[in-house]
Formats: sequence, structure tokens, C-alpha cells
Amino acid sequence: MLKLDINSMLITAVNLFLWFLLIKTFLFKPINNVIRKREEALASRYEEAKRLQDEAKEAKEQCAKFQVEIEEEKKQAVLEAQEKAKIEYDRILTEAKEKAEQIVENSKKEANLQKERIVGKAEQEIRSLILDAAVTSMQSQNRGGALYDEFLTKAGETHAEH
Repeated sequence: MLKLDINSMLITAVNLFLWFLLIKTFLFKPINNVIRKREEALASRYEEAKRLQDEAKEAKEQCAKFQVEIEEEKKQAVLEAQEKAKIEYDRILTEAKEKAEQIVENSKKEANLQKERIVGKAEQEIRSLILDAAVTSMQSQNRGGALYDEFLTKAGETHAEH
């Protein structure tokens, strides 16, 4: 039968305690170390992945920000170019109007000068004809009708020359 002895119980308890220490030291401790190292490796990989994800998110936000800035710069450049083009257009248009006005003014002046020359020349010819007529009239008092015909002939010849 089974006999319960304090000594054998004590030896069994000590034996179990020793086995427990041995198993804990040589079996569970290395296994726990491996598990702890794997957990640390996973934690570091998780941290690295989180850091990379944060960096990627930051880079994406920065790219979006740069894209917005580039779009703004592009719009600004287009507006500046349009403004410069309008200023240049206005300047060219103003210059063209000024030149056109100057050309018209010069043409009017030249036309007036030519008109004055023509009128002056006509007046000079008329004076010359009148003077010739007066001289001829004085030289020959008796040729009244012939003098008038001669005047008309000379006036016609002078007028036909121009």
C-alpha cells in the first residue's frame, strides 16, 4: 500500500522544486529570451514601419504643398505675362496713334504748303498777265477788242501749262 512518509514527501517536494528551477533556468529562460527578442524585433520593425509611414505621409503632404505652390507661381507668372503683354500692347497702340496723328498733321501741313504755293504761283501769273495786259493796253490804245482776246489767249495758255 501506499505509505505516506514525511521524508519521501520532503524529498519529492525538493525534487520537484529542483526540477522546476532546472526547467525554468534551462528551458523557459531561453525560450522566454527568444520570445522577448522576437517581440523586440517585431516592435522595432513596427516602429520602423510607423516611422516610414509617417515620413511617407509627410513627403506626400510636402509634395502636395509644393504642387500648390507651383500652381500659384504658374498662375502668377501667367498673370504677370498677360499684364506685361497688355502694357506692351497699349504702348504700341499709343505709339501707332501718335505716329498716325503726326503723319496726318504733316500731310495737312504739306497740303497747305502746296496749296499756298499753287495759289501764290497763280496769283503771280495773274499779276503778270494783268501787268502784261496793262503794258499792252498802254502801248496800243486803239486795239480794245484785240487786247481782250490776247489776254484770254495768254490766260488759257498759262492755265493749260499747269
